[in-house]
Parts: sequence; structure tokens; C-alpha cells
Amino acid sequence: MDDVCCAQEYSQESLHWATLHFGEAPLGDVRRSKRLVRVAAAMSENPRMSLPKQFPDWSDLTGTYRLLSNKKVNPQDILQPHRALVRRQAAAHPVVLCVQDDTLLDFTLRSGTQGLGKIGNGKGRGILQHGALAVLPDKKVLGVLDVKFHCVTEVKAGESRRESQSRWTTRDVWQEAAEAIGPWVEGSKLIHVGDRHADVFRFLHKASSLGHDFVVRAMHDRYVDQSTMHLWSKLEAQAVLGTRKVKLGAQRDKGNNLKRAAREAELTIRTAPVVIAPPTQDHRTAGAKPLELWAVYAKEENPPAGVEPVEWVLLTSLDASTLERALLILDYYTCRWVIEEWHRCEKEGCGIEQSQLDEAADLERLAAIMTVLAVRLLQMRDLADSAEGESPAALAAQVPQLYVQLVAGLAKVDPEKLTPRKFWHAIARRGGWLGRKHDHRPGWIVIWRGWSDLLQMVRGAELYQQLLQARKKCV
Repeated sequence: MDDVCCAQEYSQESLHWATLHFGEAPLGDVRRSKRLVRVAAAMSENPRMSLPKQFPDWSDLTGTYRLLSNKKVNPQDILQPHRALVRRQAAAHPVVLCVQDDTLLDFTLRSGTQGLGKIGNGKGRGILQHGALAVLPDKKVLGVLDVKFHCVTEVKAGESRRESQSRWTTRDVWQEAAEAIGPWVEGSKLIHVGDRHADVFRFLHKASSLGHDFVVRAMHDRYVDQSTMHLWSKLEAQAVLGTRKVKLGAQRDKGNNLKRAAREAELTIRTAPVVIAPPTQDHRTAGAKPLELWAVYAKEENPPAGVEPVEWVLLTSLDASTLERALLILDYYTCRWVIEEWHRCEKEGCGIEQSQLDEAADLERLAAIMTVLAVRLLQMRDLADSAEGESPAALAAQVPQLYVQLVAGLAKVDPEKLTPRKFWHAIARRGGWLGRKHDHRPGWIVIWRGWSDLLQMVRGAELYQQLLQARKKCV
């Protein structure tokens, strides 16, 4: 079994954070749980580095490899303490959004990695990760509610509809997340938010049966109200309730090529009550009652020349009978973009796709740890971007005093006047961000570089304090 008496490669603050989020993981042996805490603490300080660089001591490195390759360690068990913490925090908020989405972890070039599934057009190899983030309506991230990993296999040629419905498919991930979350905490409302791939009747039905609400972008122009009228046709016939301006972020493809420039769009708002019937040719929903929902139709009537207009049809279990309620639902949907930043942080900041572990199951255990690491930095960035970004008190409430003192020295400001925004920008500059007038906000790679430097300074300061205390005892 692992020898957990290893040299520390992390600060006491990192150890405290790791204990909070991983310390109670039910891994079947207390020594495994201790090892997990130490691994998470060390990874939090040098997230993009390879495992041999994160754990220069040979016994630490081999212990980490044993943990990540242990078949008795389940990614869900790794995440259990963090998920429980998020649920406790959610109880203090009347509304919590469960933002769901997929991302593909691409290991196509890792030819020696076993157990990977197909991704993309079927020629790539990797892992499908489906995550559910707890996000507040003001876009602040609480943490991970659920993460599942899937290695998708080839579908046999000529498969019938019945055969497809009898096996697992990628459309099942939405319902599985709702089931994993289960009944929500008392005194709080959980609202699922998803893109068009979440437009699956089984998922919407399961969420409703669990007492969850949802806001999902419609994919199917289905019949509604048990008639021959289609969803889009009904919404287009409704009167315009009002308009709303929304900020659209820039979109880039995997090659970092710009797909859509950032801009502001003015949307007209229409709503209508709709009744959605279960699929007629799916035995899994046989006997299910139709869902009585509202649909919100947001459309850009006058897009810039040569630009595709924004057009969203949102299905929701919430009341959208007034403009005020429809706008609130629209605001909930725009929180979906938070999860894309989480995925970007996991890939660019933590470097999950650069890992050279040789088994897909080992990569899943590593990714489970990294999903929580990504939340940690996302929360700090949110604080810097929020209205509290200019409040030194908000920084003091979130960040240990030693961190504040060290970054204040880098920023050359009084520690008592250091704000979350200045704190964040100082870390980014340490990582190589120039911070010129027209520069975009710092990317995850420069943030992780600066964060790694800061944590090394924290370790040095802690060691210095320990030396001073040791000298005092010797006097």
C-alpha cells in the first residue's frame, strides 16, 4: 500500500484546500484518501506540468501512478467530497443553475493509450466528458455537481431503431446527470440549463419527476399541443413582448480560428405555452404524460450584414407568461457559456490533453481531479470580473492573507488596498500577460503560469516562517 510519508511539494494553503475538497473521498482505504489529498495539493500548484515534474520525489511519483491506475478508485468517489460541499453551499441560495454540456478530451496522438473511444468524425480517439456545474444566476460558479466519462464505441452497421434504443447512447448523458444529482436540497430551486443536445424528452421528463426545473434550447421543430402545429410556427405567430440586448462572446474552433466575433445583439421576445408529447416510437417513454411547458422565442431581427442572426427557442418548465419572466429565463440561458470556460480552463490551464497516462481509466481519474482544480481558478476570475472586483474586503474574504501580501508586493500596492481585479491582473502579468489598453482579459495558460509562480512564493514564505519559529525555540 502507498507510503504517504512523503516530502511536501505544496504549501499548507494548498493542502488545506485539497483536504476540504478531497479529504473525505471514500476510496476504500484511508491511505488512498490521504494520497489523493497530497496529489491534489501538489497538482494545484503546478497544474500544467507533467506528473514527474509535479512529483520530483520518486516515491511520491510512483504513489501517484498507483492511485491513478487503481481499479478500486472510481472517479465518482474522487469527486464525492467536493460534490457534497457544493450541495451544502447551494442550500444558501434560492436558485441554483445546473449548467450541463459535453466536451471531448482528445488523445488521438497518444497511440499508446488503451481503452479510448471514438470522437469527432470517428477518426479521432479520446473520452467524452459530460459535466454539470452549479452556477448562480449572476454567473458565479459554486462547483461540480456531476461529471461522467464515456469512451464511445463503434455502432454496428444496419442497427435498427429498437436496437439503438436498447443500448447506451450519447443522448443519455443529460438524464444520467439529473439522476446522479437526485432530489435537490430543501429551500433551493435547481434549474437545468442546456444547449440543443439537451432537447431530449426522457431528460425533460426525468428532471420534472425529480422536482427540477429546466431551460433548454429546442432542437426539434416538433408538433405541439397535440395538434399538427409546429413549435416554430406557433411562436412566430405570437405578439412581440419586448426586446433584450445580449452580449455574445467570441467563438473559436479547436485551431483557435475565430468563428464568431464578440458583439451585442438585440433580440425580440415572444412566448407561448406549449404541450410536448412523448415520442411515439420510443418504448422507453411509453405511458409518459405530455409535458406542459413554456417556450421563449428570442430572435435577432436586424443582424449586421453578412452575419447569421441569433435565433433561440427555449423550452422551460418555468412560467414565461410575462416579459419580465421571459427575460429572466433568457438570462438563465446565457449562463450556459460559463461551462465552456470551465472546459477551456481544464484543457488549457490544467493541460489534461497533454497527459501521457497509458489507460483511459487512468485519464478519467486524473480528469476528475482536474475538474475541481479548474473550478478553483474560475471562481477567482469570477470574483475579479464581478461588481466586487474593486472591493479589498471581498478579496480578504476569499484569499488567504499571505497570498494578499505577496501579490500586493508584486503589484506594488498596499495590501489593504489590493482588490480582486488587481490581484487577478498581477497574477496574469506574472504569467506573461501584458495588460495593454486593448488587450483581452487574461487567458488560462498565462493565469496558470502566474498562479504556479505565486504558489512557489507562498511555499517559500511558509518555509521562512517555519525557520523563524524554529530559531525562536532554539533561543
